[in-house]
Amino acid sequence: MKFQNPKGILSVIFVYAIILSEYYVFVFHYLPYRYINNSESTILIGIEFTLIYIMIHWAYIQAQIQSPGHPSPDLAKNYQEQTLEEIKNRTKKHSEIIQKKRKQKLMKKYELAIDEEDEIFDIIQAMQLDSYCFKCKNVKQPRTHHCKECNKCILRMDHHCPWVNNCIGLKNHRFFCQFIIYALLCMSQCFIFITIDLFGDTQLKGDSKFLCQMCALTCLLLCLSMGTLLAFHLYHISKNVTTVEFHIEEMKTDNPFSKSKIIDNFKELFGTEYIYWILPLTEKESKIKIKHDSFEL
Repeated sequence: MKFQNPKGILSVIFVYAIILSEYYVFVFHYLPYRYINNSESTILIGIEFTLIYIMIHWAYIQAQIQSPGHPSPDLAKNYQEQTLEEIKNRTKKHSEIIQKKRKQKLMKKYELAIDEEDEIFDIIQAMQLDSYCFKCKNVKQPRTHHCKECNKCILRMDHHCPWVNNCIGLKNHRFFCQFIIYALLCMSQCFIFITIDLFGDTQLKGDSKFLCQMCALTCLLLCLSMGTLLAFHLYHISKNVTTVEFHIEEMKTDNPFSKSKIIDNFKELFGTEYIYWILPLTEKESKIKIKHDSFEL
């Protein structure tokens, strides 16, 4: 695993600390008290909870170590020199127009010189064309973006996540979503079971009771925040929109990447075999369909 920066290491350690602490409190402080009155069900809960806990780590590690996907380093060599120059010039021109339009929005009271060609510029059409990354010195397929943190171009880049210290893109977005889903299952279970006992005739006392109270509160906050994040990502996946593209106003009314069926949009990231939807298995390279991918914004 390649850590991008020290801050990323601290973020990953923080996430592991939360996961481990919640598991420790639930299994070694809450379940022993529950075992006194419900021995058989407690054993089953402990086994099921541990399985989910293992899945959390599996998906989280996959999101960290799996490459989000990068254009082939020799991609530019497949283009004729004249075509490559046209792509470079087009990229420069489009970038200049986008910068002008951004300044226009930020400085509405000032008139900026935008010529007729700029006015008819179609960002949706531009997003579907190959462009050029002058930092990587390589061609970028549609939806590929250059990440400043990783200093690499990412296929179907969604965002750079400091909590996994990796970019989230075409090849690891599935693991990122699976991590959140398993974490939600784990945290919600902690909150529900502990809260029921705390408001009932609990046998929890002393340090164990305090730790369980803190665990329930932490889990509630995490469920609210991570639940919102998951809903955000699943909605965008259903529409075949990345977080980067979400900020492009024109994409809300004219999305050229969305398929006719929602399930087909999910299959683009999660795969065609449903086993990959459930388990954070590494999919064979041949089965991952890399579409045309990006215009750097």
